[in-house]
Amino acid sequence: MGVLVVGSVALDSVKTPFGAVENVLGGSASYFSTAASFFTDVSLVGVVGDDFPGEALTLFREREINIDGLERMQGKTFRWAGEYRYDLNEAITLDTQLNVFEQFRPKLPPGYQDSSYVFLANIDPELQLDVLNQVKGPKFVACDTMNFWIQGKLGALKTVLQRVDLLTINESEARQLAQEPNVVKA
Repeated sequence: MGVLVVGSVALDSVKTPFGAVENVLGGSASYFSTAASFFTDVSLVGVVGDDFPGEALTLFREREINIDGLERMQGKTFRWAGEYRYDLNEAITLDTQLNVFEQFRPKLPPGYQDSSYVFLANIDPELQLDVLNQVKGPKFVACDTMNFWIQGKLGALKTVLQRVDLLTINESEARQLAQEPNVVKA
């Protein structure tokens, strides 16, 4: 069985009312892969820079996540800095540095195209479509997105949504996508 995961692998700096961390493993593909690895085999496709810490790669290996599709490029890893206040559902973006992620064009390694289960982590919807065009007849596809893509790439996102079985977004993003303030109706 197993699941193919394609998306962002990042280094995050996060502030909360309870503390702060800098340059820790982040990215929706990282989080999803790590969580899914408790239940199934995971193949991760993403990109990191030459500054990506070995401890993070060790974590993936310890969780037996297949990282054959994790490309290492010269340059800096994608970085995100944000703040959460007491409502931990709402992130406030302080800084985004795409770095090597800006050139990321997912290329699925041999065998990945036959994946039955696919999770399209939070990336540009046009890249999500590119991945869908590389996968041969998946049984189930889930995707993640965010306010940035809803606002900036709505057309491409709607095309992706026609080809997926499950969308994961928070309440604020649901309201934005549906253009409906009532979350139940959204």
